[in-house]
Amino acid sequence: MNPCVASKIVIAIAATEWKPENLQLAQGLPDYADMCRRRLGGQSISVGDRFQWTVGGRGIAVTIRSIAGDNEETRFKVDRKQSNLEFILERPIEETYEDELVTSLADIIRSSYDASSFQALGIPVAKAILVHGVSGVGKVTLIRMQADISKKSKDMIKYRRVSRVLQNVVFSISIHQLLALKEEIENPEWINYNPLHLIMNKAISTAPSIVIIRDLDALQSGSEKNPRILDILAREINRISNTDTVCVIGVARELRSLPDVLRKTDIFQQHFTVPIPTMPQRKMILKVLLRTLDLKPQEPIENTLDYYATQISMRTSGYVARDLYKVCRNAVLKARRPCNDVSEELAKLTIASDGEQRNLISWGDFEYALSISRPSQQMEVESSLPKRDWNDLGGYEQIKKRIRQATLTPLLRPEVFQRLGIKPPSGLLLYGPSGCGKTAFVQALASEAMMNVISVRGPEIFSKYLGETESKIRSLFATAKRIAPCIMFMDEMDAISARRGWDSSDSGGGVNERVLSTLLNEMDGVEGRQGVVVIGCTNRPDQIDDAILRPGRLDQLIYVGLPTLEDRVDIIHAIARKMAVSADVDPHKLAYQTEACSGADLESLFRRAGTIALRKNIDAPAITSDDLEEALEEVCERARRQIEEGSLVIYEKFQNDHRQ
Repeated sequence: MNPCVASKIVIAIAATEWKPENLQLAQGLPDYADMCRRRLGGQSISVGDRFQWTVGGRGIAVTIRSIAGDNEETRFKVDRKQSNLEFILERPIEETYEDELVTSLADIIRSSYDASSFQALGIPVAKAILVHGVSGVGKVTLIRMQADISKKSKDMIKYRRVSRVLQNVVFSISIHQLLALKEEIENPEWINYNPLHLIMNKAISTAPSIVIIRDLDALQSGSEKNPRILDILAREINRISNTDTVCVIGVARELRSLPDVLRKTDIFQQHFTVPIPTMPQRKMILKVLLRTLDLKPQEPIENTLDYYATQISMRTSGYVARDLYKVCRNAVLKARRPCNDVSEELAKLTIASDGEQRNLISWGDFEYALSISRPSQQMEVESSLPKRDWNDLGGYEQIKKRIRQATLTPLLRPEVFQRLGIKPPSGLLLYGPSGCGKTAFVQALASEAMMNVISVRGPEIFSKYLGETESKIRSLFATAKRIAPCIMFMDEMDAISARRGWDSSDSGGGVNERVLSTLLNEMDGVEGRQGVVVIGCTNRPDQIDDAILRPGRLDQLIYVGLPTLEDRVDIIHAIARKMAVSADVDPHKLAYQTEACSGADLESLFRRAGTIALRKNIDAPAITSDDLEEALEEVCERARRQIEEGSLVIYEKFQNDHRQ
């Protein structure tokens, strides 16, 4: 049956790449309407159909929003003469993500123009605003995105964000332009011809206007030795009177890196934070980035774009817009990499509607891109952990279950705790003899969770410089909060949380107590570090201060002791899967013979047996039971000797003192 002719069709048109050269599409649709009539004429369409075309080198997306026909057919035919086509401009997705930020910032700027209202209330007017956020989060992009450089002046920029909302002229200058002229800074006349002074003159004469001062981080604490730059900055901002409709916006990454005078409200009267995107916001950003790519459909998923954006956003906690762009770029590069398999190479190809041959970007390409990516904020610390699988770790099933429940459930399903009105566990301490797999469990947990992980060893945090150790701890927790949800793993935790008064010597100058105090302050309260779970590991729990073990800190204590008989059987099976072991090796018999051995001892046993097998025959195909018997006495004797020396007594006492 032939489809009926549609009487009226509403078509939404949007640019797939919002760049300055796409500005014409945002201002009107004179050429695109005729082009759509020609391309859609004679075609069969339905509501929701989407087309991507290239017109004059610009990508556009055309979506059928509604159809009015003669009957209730699902498919309709487009007739150039009979069908009435109505065109609307579709709003870019990234605007919906930034709406709240744009509106908030625009309201602050508007208030700086309304001096009379504030004066009537006796409230000082905020004429200067400091916008801060981590690198790559989009501070300048929030204002500058979709900028159209004016041909009249290289300093004048028409922005399509806040400035478009306010209909202002925006000027931009980097603080480096002042620092580059430091030779002239002592010249008294320089005050009247420095770049900032000239920009401010233009802004006042063309008001209403906005002046953006970028790269304020260059004015670090060292610049306080020469306060001339700060004096000029304060002088130029103070030139703006209450009657001038001019607003100054400073841009910086970190408040703490700025001089004290800038952190206070003397120069910049109001501060505005651009936070790291949440998962819904990351999804919106990804939709903008992915809509220009040729994505390989995922069966039976209908909305491929939404599927890719959702999956990537779930695995990119702590990523900023720049990081997400790099993930997409790496996926594209992977898709374009030549394949050795011809069939795989052909499967990547598709023929576009314009007849052009294109490479499809598959989910496997994004898997690769995600595997080599991590948040830029996490790069500040060395935080990599080896990949582990739970199946490679034999035994300890109940302990594995407790660890996963204490860490993954609060991060992935916080609503279950909210439903009961209880606070989720904020951290846990794994303690027990060396070699029992405490660190390996954390590695497997991090691999399963696919979350950000910050891994540090207690002794490595200490520094010989006064105050640097405490600064490192604060920096680690600040980074963990930025890239949350995050697991912070502290190995050998007894080194940085030693019991107060345990070391009677005065050689440390109280450094241990200062470090402990800093650690306690950072760990206090779940609310202050939502999405951050701290996991500590130690084989000396008796040396850890009791304050660390209070609720809200490391409130889950899990003893990882020597493996039971069943655990040893599972561990031996797991080791045998990774090695060439003869069929005559009986795991149950071997488990009975290794009663005092830890998981590390069992691995050492197999390595020792392998060395013996090679010594007997360099071409030995597998490890035999005789090889294991020969290595058994040496390994087990060492393990039994440790137990006889009373190494397990401290764990029994700690368990009795901290029963949960």
